[in-house]
Amino acid sequence: MKNKFICIVMILILTINVSGCHFTQYSELRHQEFKNADIFFDHLKEEDIDSLINMFSDDIRDSCDLEDEWKEFFDVIDGSIESYGSIMVTYSEQFIDDGKITRCLLNVVFYNVTTDEGSEYDTLEYNNYVVHSDQDQLGLCVVRLEDDDEFLCTIGRSNY
Repeated sequence: MKNKFICIVMILILTINVSGCHFTQYSELRHQEFKNADIFFDHLKEEDIDSLINMFSDDIRDSCDLEDEWKEFFDVIDGSIESYGSIMVTYSEQFIDDGKITRCLLNVVFYNVTTDEGSEYDTLEYNNYVVHSDQDQLGLCVVRLEDDDEFLCTIGRSNY
């Protein structure tokens, strides 16, 4: 009975250690993505297309005409982007091996995005591979502007 109890305790400790590594790593990735989101939003406010393009993965930069897509995006927006009401960072895709995240796609959503013309858009979101075994996949893959349950503009493409 004592050996069985010790075995159960050991399994619990191992499970907690593995889960803890994953949680700590995800927490750090999420924290860093909030910083990246601030940089992304600053580039949007400045309409800095080159900096926005540089945030995308090599794969997306090579396969999409991001400059034209960003120009179209800024044509769709009524005025210049100024602010957002709130932000949420969650994961859309996550693979774990031996307690470590081996692939992670984070979804960042800005709610109630407003412009200097007084327009408000429901959401502006992007997906960002922050961990991936293929280095060409690291970075943004898609940006979407949505209002009234309709996508107004999409930049890049979804990789999942």
